[in-house]
Amino acid sequence: MEKSKQIEIYEELDKKIMELANSKGHDYATEDVLNNFKSVSAAAKALNLDVQKPVNYALFMVLLKIARIVNLTNGNKYPRHESVDDSFVDGINYLKLAYCNFRDVPLDLDW
Repeated sequence: MEKSKQIEIYEELDKKIMELANSKGHDYATEDVLNNFKSVSAAAKALNLDVQKPVNYALFMVLLKIARIVNLTNGNKYPRHESVDDSFVDGINYLKLAYCNFRDVPLDLDW
């Protein structure tokens, strides 16, 4: 491959990356583009959520979906990717996956 072709591919890829970052940021962030990371991180910390455990990682994904829904509904934004309805369904699926992970690992605790 010639260098000029490599550069052309890189430029196309960079353009796609920027378009996706701008579009996805709309659905997940407020004016602070890092808001979703900060809020989900704070929620996970408040819950002592150890994401190294599969059940907790699935619960973390539920928090991420909640943050997206809140961002869209509080900001009265129309989503650019999955619909708000789909985010609720996706959150429910993650909660079901968390439950499956919970059931899959035998615990010594009396739940």
